[in-house]
Parts: sequence; structure tokens; C-alpha cells
Amino acid sequence: MNNSRVVLDNQSEEPSDRAGILNQQKGQLAKIVEAIRRVESSEDWQSLKELVFDSVIETLERQLKAEAQKPEVVTPELYRLQGQLVWARKYADLEKLAEFFVRQIEGIKVQLKNDTNHSADGAA
Repeated sequence: MNNSRVVLDNQSEEPSDRAGILNQQKGQLAKIVEAIRRVESSEDWQSLKELVFDSVIETLERQLKAEAQKPEVVTPELYRLQGQLVWARKYADLEKLAEFFVRQIEGIKVQLKNDTNHSADGAA
């Protein structure tokens, strides 16, 4: 039995499977971006942002500043507060969150283009 043919057959299937998976991810990310943009434009989100997220960000900033000004800084607590602040800022600003997903879509497009170029180079 010629195993080299089996290996070549498996390799030829991988790019198409990868392209299918990448296209599926791209579609899911596009739906996420659309949903985020619809939510962001709603009055309910604006109310929620003002009442919840803005105050959380302010509170975390105050806590972070207070922790940093202590005579003896507890580094893990400082890092924990920084992480929470980054998370709160990311999810409180839906435009930034949408842009994060748009960049992921662009990365997938680049991967698909590179895969197409590599498979075309291999066929030549």
C-alpha cells in the first residue's frame, strides 16, 4: 500500500476544512457585531450604561487609585483591580467591543486569503 498517497489526500482536505471553519467563524462574528450595534443604539442600553457600567468604572478607578497610593501596595490586589477595570471598559463601550470582533473578522479574511494563495502556489 502506498501511504504517501494517503498523506497527500489528507493534506489536500485540510485547507478546505479550515476554510469552512474560518468562514463559519466569520459568519458568527458578523452576527455578533450586528447584534452589538443594534443593542448599542437602543435607549435601554444607554440607560443601563449610565446607571450600571459608568458607575462601576468610576468605582474601580477610585479603588485602583486608592490601592496604588497606599504606603504598602498589595500587588495582587492592584492587578485584580486593573483587570476588572480593563474588563469593565471593554464591555461598557460596545463600539470598542464591536471593533474587537471586526478585527477578528479581518484576521480571518487574511487567513483565508493566505490559505488560498498557498494552495494556489502548491498547485502550480
